[in-house]
Amino acid sequence: MSRTKMSADEMTRYYTRAHQEALRRDRQDALSAVIAPDASLWVNRFTDFAHRLGMRKVFAVLESEWGSLAKRSVLDLGCGRGRWSKEYAARGAVVTGVDISQEAINILAGEMPQHRFIAQDVTALSFPDGNFDVVNSVTVLQHMPEWKQRIALSLAARWVKCGGYLVLFENILGFDAPHVFPHRTDEWIAMVEGNGLKCAYSWGSNFEVLFRMEGSVSRLLRRNGVRGGSAVPATSHPEKSSLKRHIKAAARSMLAVTSFALEWVCQRLPLATPTHSVVIFSKQTSP
Repeated sequence: MSRTKMSADEMTRYYTRAHQEALRRDRQDALSAVIAPDASLWVNRFTDFAHRLGMRKVFAVLESEWGSLAKRSVLDLGCGRGRWSKEYAARGAVVTGVDISQEAINILAGEMPQHRFIAQDVTALSFPDGNFDVVNSVTVLQHMPEWKQRIALSLAARWVKCGGYLVLFENILGFDAPHVFPHRTDEWIAMVEGNGLKCAYSWGSNFEVLFRMEGSVSRLLRRNGVRGGSAVPATSHPEKSSLKRHIKAAARSMLAVTSFALEWVCQRLPLATPTHSVVIFSKQTSP
């Protein structure tokens, strides 16, 4: 059954708070606020690994088109703690990063003083048309309601230079999740192409096979009324609930550790359907 989706304002408050709480827990943890605030370090490391496998292809495509990203201007939407800003910068690009978290922006501005970082909602930004060689959105638009996605994509299409690219890496599953607003790959493509850009490259990423199997088993058990083999109510002794959470977290961490190799294989062989699509759109130099 579908759950009520978060509003745009609720999403902003959610991710602003996620960054603040992540910094309070561990200032060195750059993943939990941008992947899963309630997940263990190993689960977030695995998801980050899967994202990086997909983005490795993006960098290969861009560098094959241009020879190098040196001096190319990049707008990193929803930059968070700078996963992709740092990857573009390491390849010589000049980065402008944007995020709703002032705390994340402050950290990045200190770490990368030669680049520009702005604390702002994507749809409230104002840049000249044709200002960037690359506009990059990795798992960002999927957390906006569709009306806001359409505004962001319209702006992004304007900001890309003629001959430049929009990189979109977004969810194509998880339609019931309250904080995710995904579309099928063809729908993402249609939304962008409606703004005058053209799909140049597309592939799947993030297969997460073991976690999806775990989710299927959990849903089946819930439908059958099975609750982990225990009749103890959820409101029982706090120490038991805490122990249960620790056991579950440890089990998911082990699942993550065993998933790295399988994810690598799935990027090369069609063993499973992806949870995300990576699409690179081009802006033509002439009508």
